[in-house]
Amino acid sequence: MGAPIQWGDVPAWIGAATGVASLFRGLGNRQQVQLQGWAEMLEELTDLQPEELRRTVEDNPVITEIVGIAAEEAARTATDEKRYSLAQVVTAALRGDATPGQVDALLYLTRTVAELDPADLTLLVIIGTTADDKPRPTEQIEAGDGTTFEQPVTVPRKELAARWRAAPELLDPALASLERAGLTQRRGPVFHGGVAGWALNGYGELFLGHLLIDLGGWPPRRQLRGRGD
Repeated sequence: MGAPIQWGDVPAWIGAATGVASLFRGLGNRQQVQLQGWAEMLEELTDLQPEELRRTVEDNPVITEIVGIAAEEAARTATDEKRYSLAQVVTAALRGDATPGQVDALLYLTRTVAELDPADLTLLVIIGTTADDKPRPTEQIEAGDGTTFEQPVTVPRKELAARWRAAPELLDPALASLERAGLTQRRGPVFHGGVAGWALNGYGELFLGHLLIDLGGWPPRRQLRGRGD
């Protein structure tokens, strides 16, 4: 095992995020290396000078919280893909054209990215997109009072299972993770303990829009086919 990474090896601007300095000192060697790599990735994505990054983080308490949440999860996660997602959501918050409202929304998005695994994000993309990489269409629903409204179509379990690349036994835990994160809703009548299907809710649509715009764009090949495809 190599020599421990020192705090000075990590970009100093990250120290502006509350608790990150103490977090770093408490990490094992591997986690320190993971955090260091994430910080370097973030510097490349933002294309800002270190002093500009420091000022941006120090001047905005919400961005400070976003960086702190993302840094802690980046050090802990075992996957480069999740570190990439965390770096991208922080990059969106650090952009000079981000409004206060957008930054506030990104705080929720950061918490959600930290909560989910890459396989969960893949399933989210499957629920929100068609097999030919298009956004899910909406369907018109008639309410009880005679009015109508639009909502995303219900995706049957059969389609989810057909497009799911992980082990079939992991589909239910992934669906539960998305529902617990407030991104999806179960749809349809219950028959013998089953459900008709799933769909994104309003926050799920917002999150997927961010995921696809800031984390790779359309079509969502990174999430569905893995890196290098």
